[in-house]
Amino acid sequence: MHGTWNGTDIGELGRRLQRANGEVWLQQVKGDPYADLLRGHAEDPRPAQERIRALGPLWRSATGAWVTADHALAGELLGGTWPHRPLTDDEAHVPVHDAGLDGDATHYERLHGQVQEALAPAAVEAVCERVVGGLAADFDLVTDLAEVVPVHLLAAALGPAGADRRELSRACAAAGVVLDGLLCPQPLDTTRRAVAAVGRLRALLATPGTGSATGPGEAADAGRDEAALLLATAGVRTAARLITGAVLAVTDHPGEWARLADDPGHAALVVAEVLRHDSPVQIHPAVAVADAGFAGQRVRAGERVVVLVAAANRDPEVFDEPDRFVTGRPAEALVPGLHHRVTWPFARAQAEEVLRALAAAGPRPRRSAGGLRSRRSPVTRHLLGCPLTTG
Repeated sequence: MHGTWNGTDIGELGRRLQRANGEVWLQQVKGDPYADLLRGHAEDPRPAQERIRALGPLWRSATGAWVTADHALAGELLGGTWPHRPLTDDEAHVPVHDAGLDGDATHYERLHGQVQEALAPAAVEAVCERVVGGLAADFDLVTDLAEVVPVHLLAAALGPAGADRRELSRACAAAGVVLDGLLCPQPLDTTRRAVAAVGRLRALLATPGTGSATGPGEAADAGRDEAALLLATAGVRTAARLITGAVLAVTDHPGEWARLADDPGHAALVVAEVLRHDSPVQIHPAVAVADAGFAGQRVRAGERVVVLVAAANRDPEVFDEPDRFVTGRPAEALVPGLHHRVTWPFARAQAEEVLRALAAAGPRPRRSAGGLRSRRSPVTRHLLGCPLTTG
């Protein structure tokens, strides 16, 4: 690891996380709705999101962040034309640099090209069909399907030959909290495991001989390694979250399953509506690098600006009956920028192909028990498990 986190004294790290958690808790107790979201304890975040929407298009939380749930302003902020940057190691609660989350738009555009070259549609289809074909009649949506597909695809398309998939899976799971840890301080043990896992992923995914890359070939391998690392730390969790949302959409809406069974191409419409209705990335932060004006407010350089992606995608000024799941809406979901430019296409391709593979495999899955959602997960609202059955 080449950032600062691996050398942080464990006592200082614990105090840092405890202070951050205490500050958010205090503002929540005082009634700040953004602090309420950040804690990640609410089963349903929509009441807090709607409180923020009612405060205007751009509102300043007592945490110091400017926050918006407004669709128009969110689209402007996510569009990337204003002067901003991602959070740094000192501003987040996870190793941002080591996890590959501190690049600029040009960097992620380059990595996007690397991923697109590596992820041929045939490779995505093969992995999804293999994993779905191996499911029992009773299976867990998360641990048997949604978290398996992206790891296997990552190993097949961007991992070095002979990569240990079990170890890769364990490291991806431990590092998966980085997206939530950008904003929500995780428990000390969880953070320590994530730091170690990010370092392990860098070693697991490194192409042999890239440590002293100088020529064009070595530089290309280094870029491929950076793309693989980003997908391992952020893409796997994003893809798993989108896959679970897509499968539950057709599970909970029999009409959508019927359309999917008749037309595999309907999978794209289902996933598009999942991205709007239940975004796999609910909150997207950035930091202004120059003074800027938005919605009549003056944002100063160094101040944090946060887009509530999930809330903006349910803006009633844009979407009729925004809480209903309706495929084929005329307005598309807003998509976060920066590293999500790489991780979202990775996730979307898998979610669509998983739906097609499930429809081809047999009867519609049904819930056999309730799902269990992770706490301290305000960004991804990560699902820990959800039993399904096709029996």
